[in-house]
Amino acid sequence: MKLRISLCVALVGFAGSVPIADDAEIRLRVRDETIAPGGVVQMKVERYEGTPISGGRPRVSYDESVFEGFVGFGMFAPAGELAGAAVVDGNRADISFVTTKIAPGDLPLLTVALRARRDAMIGSRTSFSLDPASIWTLNGEDLQTRIQPATVTVGGTLSISSVVPGQGWFPAGTVVSVRGIGFDAGTRLRLEDTAITRVRVVSPTEMQFTLVDETDMTGKRLRADKRDGSRVYYYVYTRGVAAAVSTRPLLARTVPIFSGTLRSVANFGVLPAAAVGQYAAMALLNPGLTSATVTVSAYSGARTLIGRSTVALGEGQRLALDLSELLGFAPPAGSWIQVTASQPIASSQLMCDELAWKVTPALAIAGR
Repeated sequence: MKLRISLCVALVGFAGSVPIADDAEIRLRVRDETIAPGGVVQMKVERYEGTPISGGRPRVSYDESVFEGFVGFGMFAPAGELAGAAVVDGNRADISFVTTKIAPGDLPLLTVALRARRDAMIGSRTSFSLDPASIWTLNGEDLQTRIQPATVTVGGTLSISSVVPGQGWFPAGTVVSVRGIGFDAGTRLRLEDTAITRVRVVSPTEMQFTLVDETDMTGKRLRADKRDGSRVYYYVYTRGVAAAVSTRPLLARTVPIFSGTLRSVANFGVLPAAAVGQYAAMALLNPGLTSATVTVSAYSGARTLIGRSTVALGEGQRLALDLSELLGFAPPAGSWIQVTASQPIASSQLMCDELAWKVTPALAIAGR
């Protein structure tokens, strides 16, 4: 596997530093949902009000009598930058993220897609919430948190599992694929504030429609309805399919989360000294409909090239690999990484600590 990539360590502060009151609190709620057996449900964590957030470490888990696994994680920062990572361990996921501007109030703060067991009993119910140990921060300080959990009911026949393409701008005439279960000739699709045409059922697990105008798909709310009264809401993003899996145990369990600006060039901050079990990794996502050639370059503090590698990322593919896996060596402390791509992609750096079993994402500090 030939690789060309670049990364670096840098946390970007919350835009326009916001003073924090002693009693600052974020109030969250998770929407109630209905899930068909064998289908995917997107759990939506929302804010009651516009409390600013610059990062956090939320934790989630699911009831194994109803669900069989995590499918994906979505966060939204359409007017800013956001990088995140979810470390999955069985029925639990520890999420870490940093952002310059969190999603506006009409978008969820976090979505967690879960697949229901095929043998889940119709009519059964379970609760879904965030772990009380979840942390939300503003300018490095913890916020008090109140959370209203959701009730998930097993029932219905309709489910949306993914939408492709799901992130970035796409021209008029782009054909969008909606995957899930339970689609039939009576199923209707609506994309929020967006004109679509040529809606058709390809199979019970896929529908397609065509964009009438150039559209930014990131965070769009898609609604599906059936004649039997089943209704599903799904917030669109590109989850990505892993093009390779890291040999590092922690990184192999890590699902990167991308949102915000796509770039053809991204520079990351200076790499710090690494202790035992610590290393820097790169997370890359190509949300486009054509393959992207990505180059990762490592530079010394004097801006001298010390290593370079290239990788082709296909449509909707992602990577999360240790820098030594990408470049063939571990760049020394004081060096920095640049990522360039043949078309705009999403990228972030992940600082990994195998001993603490923790991943900390970092945003690019410059790029275009």
